[in-house]
Amino acid sequence: MKVLVCDDSIINCQIIGAYLAEMGHKAIYADNGTQAVTLFEEQEPDLVLIDVEMPEMDGYEATRMMRQSFNDFSQWTPIIFVSSHIDDASIVKGIEAGGDDYLTKPVSQAVLRAKIHAMRRLVNMRQNLIDFGNQLREVNDKLMMSNQLLSELSLKDPLTRLGNRRAFEESLVRASRSAIREEKAISLLMIDVDQFKSFNDTYGHQAGDCCLQQVAQVFKRGLHRATDFGARYGGEEFSIILPDTALSGALHVAQRLRQCVEALQIPNQKASNGIITISIGVATAEPSKEFSGELLVGAADSALYEAKQTGRNCIVGTKMEPLTPVSADKRPQYKMTRHLPTTTGSSSAH
Repeated sequence: MKVLVCDDSIINCQIIGAYLAEMGHKAIYADNGTQAVTLFEEQEPDLVLIDVEMPEMDGYEATRMMRQSFNDFSQWTPIIFVSSHIDDASIVKGIEAGGDDYLTKPVSQAVLRAKIHAMRRLVNMRQNLIDFGNQLREVNDKLMMSNQLLSELSLKDPLTRLGNRRAFEESLVRASRSAIREEKAISLLMIDVDQFKSFNDTYGHQAGDCCLQQVAQVFKRGLHRATDFGARYGGEEFSIILPDTALSGALHVAQRLRQCVEALQIPNQKASNGIITISIGVATAEPSKEFSGELLVGAADSALYEAKQTGRNCIVGTKMEPLTPVSADKRPQYKMTRHLPTTTGSSSAH
C-alpha cells in the first residue's frame, strides 16, 4: 500500500514512516499542503495521513483540493487527519473538508495499524461495489442489446428479411399520419408473385422459398430512400410504402421492380412466358384529415386484383381523390381514377 504522509515535522514523518515500513507499506512524504496536493495528483496514493497545521496550506484546505481533483467514486482515497488537538469542532471541520478519520499525536503504532486495517476494509468494500456496478452495467447492456435484437426480429420476416405484416401496419400508420401532417401524397404498392402456387407444386417448397428471397432482394435494392418501406404482406404477397410520392413516381418504381423481377429469369414452366413475374397494384392518395391507411390498402389491393385479372405481369394504378364536401357520417369518400395496365414503360427512379 502506498501512503502519502503530510507533516512539516521531520521527526513525525520518520516515526510514521518507520511504522508503515514495519507493516509492509511504502511511504511518500510532503512537508506542506501545496506539495501534498501535487504528490496526491501525481502519485495517486492508496491512503493519506495529513497533519492539520502545516505551512503554505493547512490540512483542511489541502484535503478539499484533493477531493476536488477526483470527483469519481471509483477514485476515492481514504484521508486521515493527524493532530494533537482533537475536539468536536475540529472533527466536524475535518469531515466537512473531506477527511474520513482522525489520529491523535503522538501516533500509536497499534492505533495506526487498526486505522489502516479499517480504511483497507472500506477500500475493498468500495471496490466490490464498483465491480458489482460494472457487472450490472454489463448485464444491462447485454439485456438492452438482446431486447433490441428481439424487437428487430419481431418486425422482420424470417425468410425474406423484409418487414413483416406487423411492421408494415405500424409503418403505414406512421406514414399516413406524416402525410396528413405535411399534406403530401402517399403511395402504396401491393405486389403478388404470379402463379406462385403452381411454382411451389412444380419445384417444391425449398425452391419456392428461394424464389421469394430473390424477389425480396429485388425490392430491397429497388428502394432508394430511407423513408421507403418494403414488407412481406403474407405468403407470396408483398407491400411497399412510398411516402411523399405521387402516382407517376409510384408507377415508375413499380415498373422498375416488375422489370427487375422479370430479369431474374427464374423458370416457371406453368407460367405463360415460362418465368416468374409479378403483378402490382398501385394506389396513391393525397390524404384528407380523416384519411386512414386502411383505405389505401383497400385501393391498392383492388388495383392488384385488376392487374391479375388483366393477365398478370402488369401494373394497375389508382389515384384516390377525396370528394367534397365530406359526407354526413364524417367519413371521407373517394372516387377512383384507374390507370390502364402497364407492361412496358419508364424505369427511372421516383
